[in-house]
Amino acid sequence: MSGTGGVSGTGGVSGTGGVSGTGGVSGTGGLTGDASPDTDGADGASDASPDADAATCTLQCGSAELCDPSHAGVDDDCDGDVDEGCPCVPGAVQACFKGDPSYRGTLGCHDGVQLCSAQLTWAGCSGGVHATEQCFNGPGPTDCAPTTGVPFVPVKLGDGSKGFSADAVPGSESWSVQCPPGASQCPAVTSGDKFQALQSGEYTVTYSKLGAGSVPGSCKYPLFVAAPGLRVELTWEHKSGDDGADLDLHLHQPADSKAWGLTSAVAQDCGWGNCTAKQLTTASAPPTWFAGPPATPPAPVAWWLDAVAEKNTCYYGPQGLGTQWKSNAKGCHNPRLDLERTKCKSDVTDPESASFCNPENINVDFPPVSQWMRIGVHYHGNNGITYDVSPRVKVFCDGELRADLGPSGFYSPTKAVAFAPSDGANPGSGNRFWTVADVGFVADGCGKRRCTVSPVYANSTTRAPHFATDTVADAAFLPAYPPGP
Repeated sequence: MSGTGGVSGTGGVSGTGGVSGTGGVSGTGGLTGDASPDTDGADGASDASPDADAATCTLQCGSAELCDPSHAGVDDDCDGDVDEGCPCVPGAVQACFKGDPSYRGTLGCHDGVQLCSAQLTWAGCSGGVHATEQCFNGPGPTDCAPTTGVPFVPVKLGDGSKGFSADAVPGSESWSVQCPPGASQCPAVTSGDKFQALQSGEYTVTYSKLGAGSVPGSCKYPLFVAAPGLRVELTWEHKSGDDGADLDLHLHQPADSKAWGLTSAVAQDCGWGNCTAKQLTTASAPPTWFAGPPATPPAPVAWWLDAVAEKNTCYYGPQGLGTQWKSNAKGCHNPRLDLERTKCKSDVTDPESASFCNPENINVDFPPVSQWMRIGVHYHGNNGITYDVSPRVKVFCDGELRADLGPSGFYSPTKAVAFAPSDGANPGSGNRFWTVADVGFVADGCGKRRCTVSPVYANSTTRAPHFATDTVADAAFLPAYPPGP
C-alpha cells in the first residue's frame, strides 16, 4: 500500500477533514463528525464552562481542552495539541485543527486528521494546514499553496504551484503525487499537471522546475479531496503477477432489517448487482430507498442532476463509467456504486484502464438523518490467490474521514481484519461476509449534521469482527441495529 510521502500520518491514516471552497463542502462550515462517546460532564469539562456556553457554536481559545462533541477536533486551549486525553472508540478518525479554532475553515486553513489510539484516546493531529502555521495569512506570492478537489473530477495540479512556478523555464515543469494510505494503486499524473483522484483524502503533490538561471527548484503542497454526504471506500492489497482477490462493498438500506442480497440482488442492499450505472436501469431490484424529484436536497433524493456540472461527480467516473451515468441523463443516484473491482494488475497506473486497482466506493450524496445504514464487505472470490487479504474500509461524512476500519478498530489488542484464501473459495455459496459498521447522521444544536460510525462486533469485550457466510447473511440481518443514532 502506498503512503503519503511528505504528509505525516497518525497510525497510517490521512484524510481531508473537510474541504473549503469546493461546492460547499467545508471542514467546519459544512458537516462535522462525532465518533467520540458523549462524555459531557464526565471528563471534568462541562457545558457550564465559559469556553462552552451558548451551545458552543462559537469556538475560541480557552483555558482547558474540552471533550464534548461540540468541541471534537478543536484545540480548545490553543497549545498545539488537539483533544489530548479525550476518549474515543476504536477505529474512529476525526478532523482536527491546531491553534485558534476561530480560524478553522477560513481561506488557506485546512483540517488534519487524528486516529483513535490503542489507549482509546486521540493520537496527534497530522496533515492539514493550521493556525499554528498562520494558515490565515495564506501563502506568499512566490509560494506553493494547498489546493482542493472532489473524487473523479480531474484537477489541475498547477493551481497549487502557480506562485512558485512564475519563473519556470518552459518545458521544465513536472508534478508527481503520492496518495493517502490505503490506496491500492496511485494514479499517474497525465497531460502535464492533470490528475484524477479516485478516493478521498489528503494527497501530497511534489512540483519540480528549472527556475531563473536554470536553477532546479521544488516544493510540496497538499491536495485535499472530499465529497459531500456519505462516501464509503474499500481497498485491499494485491501482489505483482496475480489478478488480486475479488471483494465487494455493500451498503444496507437505512432503517431496514431485511436480509442482505449477496448472491442475488435485493432492493435493500446496494452492491454490484443493482447499484452501478448500468444495473440501476436494468436490475430487477434497484435500490429505490428515497423519493425522486420533485423532492430536492438536502432531503434524501434518489436521482439528482445538479446545475453545477462538477457536483455530478459520477459523470467523471473512469473506465467509461462516467459516460454510462451521463447516458441516464438523470445526474447521480443515491445510493450508487461508482466503482467496482474484480481483477486488476499492480503495475497499471492509468485509472482509465480496466486493469487499474481502483477502490470500490458507495455514495449517498444526501443521506437521511437519525437512521442507521450498515456497511458490509463480501469476499466474492479469491481468483486463485493463496495469501490472506486485509480489507480496509474508510468512512467519510461530508468530506471528513470518520473511521478507518480493518487495520484498526477490531480485536483487543488491536490487529488487522483478514480474509484467508479459503474464505473466498466458494463463490455464491459459503464465502465470508464481514459486517463492518453502522453509520448515521444526526443534527446538532448549531445548525450542522454530525456523523456517528459504530463498528459491529461479534463480541464487544474482545472486539471480534462479526463474520458470517454469504448464505447466512442472505437469510437474516444480524445483529440488530443498536439504538439511535
